[in-house]
Amino acid sequence: MAFSTTPVLKAENLLITQQDKPILQHVEFELNKGEFVFLIGRTGSGKSSLLKTLYADLPVSQGKLHAAGYELHNIKRSQIPLLRRKLGIVFQDFQLFQDRSIADNLFFVMKATGWSNKNKMKKRMAEVLMEVGLSSAGEKMPHQLSGGEQQRIGIARALLNFPAILLADEPTGNLDPYFSDEIFEVFRSINNKGTAVIMATHDHYLIKKNPARVLICEGGKLKDTHSSKVELYQPF
Repeated sequence: MAFSTTPVLKAENLLITQQDKPILQHVEFELNKGEFVFLIGRTGSGKSSLLKTLYADLPVSQGKLHAAGYELHNIKRSQIPLLRRKLGIVFQDFQLFQDRSIADNLFFVMKATGWSNKNKMKKRMAEVLMEVGLSSAGEKMPHQLSGGEQQRIGIARALLNFPAILLADEPTGNLDPYFSDEIFEVFRSINNKGTAVIMATHDHYLIKKNPARVLICEGGKLKDTHSSKVELYQPF
C-alpha cells in the first residue's frame, strides 16, 4: 500500500548495547504508518538487539527513540506493558502454551493486557483468527497444527491489541519455503490494512520476490536502502 508520511517510529543517534558492548551505533531511521520494511544482517549483526530495543526489552543506551507514542529513551518500567500493547511481536519459535487450546492461548494474552469483557474477547479472537485464515482453530491444541499454522496463530496473538507496529523476528526461520511464502502473505495482508511492519529475516529469496525497503545491520551500523545506494549482499 502507499504508506502515510506520519512516523510511528523514529530513532535518532541511537546506541544499542548488550552487556555494555556496543552492537549498533548512530542508528537513525523512521518508520511511517503503513510502511513495510525488511531488516537483514548476518547472525550477530544486531537485528534481534534492535528489535529488543524497539519493544523495550533492552534499554536505550544513548540517543532518542520514539515508538507508538512513547519515548523509549525516557520510558518508565510501568509504561512498558502499555507500549507493548501498541506493538505486536512475532517470534521465530511461536511461543505457544502447548498445554492449552489456541483459544486459551489468545484469551491468556487478552487477560494479561487488560481485557475483561468476555463477549468482546470472543469477538476479537474470532477477528484475528479470521485475519490469519484459521477461523476454526480455536478449539485445537497447538500440536494439532502445522508449523506454518502455529506461526499464523503467533501472528494472530500479536494482532489482538490493534498494534500500530508489527515486529517480527525471523518469523519464517523455522519453516520450509512453502510456509515462508504463506506467512509472508499474511504479513502483507496485515500491512495492506495499515499496520506498519518490520520483518527481520535471513531469507534472501523472500526479499528478492517481494521488493521493499530494507534496513541492513552491518559493521555496527544500520544502513537504509531508501537513504543511500546500498547493495544487498548475497546471500545473508
